[in-house]
Order: sequence, then structure tokens, then C-alpha cells
Amino acid sequence: MASDSYPIWWRGPDVPPPAEWTYMFESFTGDDTGDEWALAAAIFIAQTRRRNGLGPTFAELFTHLMPESSGLPAPFPPGMEFIERRRAVTAFRGHVTIDWRRRGLISFDKDVTRSLRVGRAFRERSRHRQLARLAGASRLENGMSDASDTNG
Repeated sequence: MASDSYPIWWRGPDVPPPAEWTYMFESFTGDDTGDEWALAAAIFIAQTRRRNGLGPTFAELFTHLMPESSGLPAPFPPGMEFIERRRAVTAFRGHVTIDWRRRGLISFDKDVTRSLRVGRAFRERSRHRQLARLAGASRLENGMSDASDTNG
């Protein structure tokens, strides 16, 4: 069966995934850019939770990350049936978010709507950033100059 040679997130359809889908998956999960995308996702999730008390849906998250294409990497190949399109979208988003969860930047519960939340690594980064900001502010309040204010 030809679909066995396709990426795991594109199993089922008899047509290969569009190149844009493959490139976007690699961008979302690759060593060079995956952390940046995961961080952008975590920031959006944190903002949504702060505003609404609930996390965004997967569709809302990916629409935020890819607004020009309504949350999809590219149009579907012609002739795909609705169920094939639905499975491809679900698998693509699911595998991307599993990668981001492994990085510790997001978390979610399987089969629970609006369970997206920030992960442990994101919370640690946020705490460190806040502590550094507080340390810098207290240094300035005590009359000490910031290292970036001096030019040698």
C-alpha cells in the first residue's frame, strides 16, 4: 500500500501529502525551528487561558500560528474525501503538539476539549524571566547602574 511510505500524520489517503504540509511539519518539529514554534504556541495558550480561563482548541491554536491559510499548511489535494481531510488535519496537529509536549513547552489531556495549557519548561522559563526582571529592577532602585548602561 502506497500510504505506508507517507509520513505518520498522512496515513490513509492514496495521494501523497502536499509538499507544503511536509515542509510545515518539519518547521514545526525540526531541531532548528521547533522550539520557536512551540514557544509561540505556549505564549498564545497562556494568553488565551488568561483571557478565557480555558485553553484554546487545536484549531484555534493552528489558526493563530498560520492565519494566512486558516490553520492549514496548504490546500488539500483534489479528490480527498471529507473523512480523509479530517483525519489528516487531526493527525498533523496531533503529532506537532506531541512534539511540543515532549519539549515541555505545552501540555494537554487526550480527548479533552480546551485542555491545552503551558508546559513545565515554559513555566520555568517564565519564572526565570520574571526573577531576572525583578533583580534588574531592584538593582536600579538601589542606585546601582545596569551593566548595559555603561560603555566601559
